[in-house]
Order: sequence, then C-alpha cells, then structure tokens
Amino acid sequence: MTVVALLKELWGRRLLVALAALFAALVALFAVYDVDPTAPSVAKRDHVEAQGSIEILVDSAKSPIADVGRNLEPLTARAGVFARYIAGGKVIAEVSKQTGIPVREIQVAGPAPLPGEAPGAGEAPSTQLPYGIAIVQRDELPILNVVTRAPTVKEARELAAAAPAAVSGIVAGIQQREEIPPSKRVTFRVLGPAQANPVTEALGAKVALLIFAALFALAILLILGIPRLIGAWWAAEEHPDEPQQHPQLRVASIATAEEVVERAQLETPAAPHPGDG
Repeated sequence: MTVVALLKELWGRRLLVALAALFAALVALFAVYDVDPTAPSVAKRDHVEAQGSIEILVDSAKSPIADVGRNLEPLTARAGVFARYIAGGKVIAEVSKQTGIPVREIQVAGPAPLPGEAPGAGEAPSTQLPYGIAIVQRDELPILNVVTRAPTVKEARELAAAAPAAVSGIVAGIQQREEIPPSKRVTFRVLGPAQANPVTEALGAKVALLIFAALFALAILLILGIPRLIGAWWAAEEHPDEPQQHPQLRVASIATAEEVVERAQLETPAAPHPGDG
C-alpha cells in the first residue's frame, strides 16, 4: 500500500485522527505543565530534587596545614587514594547503614575504586538511581568534596553527613588492626556541617513535544491496524479451512478446464452410423 493510499484512508477516518491528536496533546500538556482550569493558567511543572555537599580534609596527627614550611604533597596524594576508597563498597555500605537507604539505590560517581573494592552501586546503571554520591578531590589540596543527590533536602544532607563518619570509622579500624602508631595515623576533619539545597529543573516544551509525538504515532498505528486485524479475523472465521486463492487464479483455472474439454471433443472420432457400410 502506498503512502497516498494510507493518507486517503486516514482522511476517511479524520474524526478519529483528530480525537487522537487531541488526546495526545492533552496528555503531553498535563504531563509537563500545571494546568489550573479555574484561573485559567498554564505553568511549567518543575522536577524537584535536592543536592547536598560536605568537605573532608585528609590530615595527620602532626598537621602540616598551619606550617608554611611543611609539604602538603603526601597528604594530597593520600587524599586521592581515599577518594577512590570512598567509592568502594565498604564505605557506601556503611553510608547505607547509617542513613537507611538501600545500597542498590545509591549511584556512585567518582574515581575508580581500588583493586578488590567493588563499587557501592555495582556497574553503572542505564537509568539514574534515586540517590547519588560523587567524590571529587580538589586539585593540589588534600580536600575531598562529597556531593550527594536525593529526592529531599533532608536525605541529601544525611547522605553527605554520613560519608566522613563512614570512611573515618573504617580507616580507624584498619589502623587499629595494623597497630599503626597514633603519630602516623591519617585523620579526617570535616570542614563545616553538611549543606543541602533543593534543585529545581523545569520540564520544557521539548519533553511535551516528544510525549505528543509518541502518543500520536501510537494512535495512528491503532487506527490503521485495528480495522485490518478485524477484517482478517472475520475472513478466517468465514472460511476456516479453505485455502485463500486469488480471483484471477480461479478464472484462469476455469478457462483452462474448458479448453481441455473442448480439445477432447475435437480429438474424439465420430461414431459410425448403422446404415453406413
């Protein structure tokens, strides 16, 4: 069937096409915009989530921070190691335990974990998870920025606040088992309380257009496909056992049979008359 024939068929069902377009437009409108029929007014619907953050200073018992003559490079290098360590499964599992958020719902972003450390959220998911933790080290400084994402401000703040305690507790346990002297132990200092703020993202007209196009295309397929499905169904019901044969083939078969009969009559010799002889 050509495009012209499809367009003619749709024109014959133009009322259904118009209703489908109206339905798709209304769904797209209500999905992206807040519609107030009493005003009346239309405003963009906002997608709201929260973002939290906290800063962790990787320090030592004899801190070089206040001594201008001390070198910060060893602590800076150690901060890079701990950035990878936080992205590991043990720290994320401890954060999950403290906050009550399942590990499988926390998406981890940051440096690759250390060898043997599985990421807290497993492989990178194809879709965004409800919660997220990103670990970023400041260049040339022994400071780690932990940035969190959550549906609410409270949860984003709790995720950020749990990260320093989780990594500090795990590292302290390692130091005790290894019997590292207190003077050589790494310490973690929190630079201020965890912060969190709502982040608003307005859904735009592009989203509405995509929703409309998807729904309208589906409706057109239904308008064209359902009558054909019903016709095929009834045809199968009327002739369940008869093989489908094209009308031209049936005409050709009849014509061929008639030719065979006529030829047989011409080739058959006439019977002799009784008086001949």
